[in-house]
Amino acid sequence: MRRALISAAALLLVVTGPAASAWAADGDASAPGGNAAASQAVADEAARIVRETDLAMGHPDSKDRRGYELSLYQGKWYMPAREDVRKCIMDRESNFNYWADGGRWKGAYQMSRSLGRGALWMMKPEVKAEMGQRGLDKIAELMNTPINHWNRYWQDRAFWTIWHKGSGKSHWRGGSVKCFGKNSVTSQPSETPKPAEPAA
Repeated sequence: MRRALISAAALLLVVTGPAASAWAADGDASAPGGNAAASQAVADEAARIVRETDLAMGHPDSKDRRGYELSLYQGKWYMPAREDVRKCIMDRESNFNYWADGGRWKGAYQMSRSLGRGALWMMKPEVKAEMGQRGLDKIAELMNTPINHWNRYWQDRAFWTIWHKGSGKSHWRGGSVKCFGKNSVTSQPSETPKPAEPAA
């Protein structure tokens, strides 16, 4: 884990140092790594891994388990354009309560134990690549932890892993409020119609 963090931090330093700033300022497309935009993308990814590793291991920001916030997980499976859908699902399922306990269904997204464990198995390769052995040890711990005791980061990551760019959305298809698809609450225009102009 220490090696993974050092590598990410070193990468972040390399691509955001003075040379990188000069490349961006000059618009030099011949900069090492391709161009300024590509270098920035590498820097952003390194920063994300460092930030999310901290959250995964219990940073205070991950311990607030009530209310809506943007997803703490923003990796490979994150879809910012579907934040409205995630928000709707959380509201419908738990009223934004990561501690929610519905018996068989638990957490902000009301997952069953088997669904949560499946998500952990699915994310293991990525967690290993990003966080090393420390991340795998955390997954092993979560395997035997009720989902509503996972911190905000891990519940958010599990949701997006299961959502899987939309292929896993059927897990949240039911419920009293339709959160996605045709005629769903998230497909409706948010603007209030303008009143008709009075007749002259």
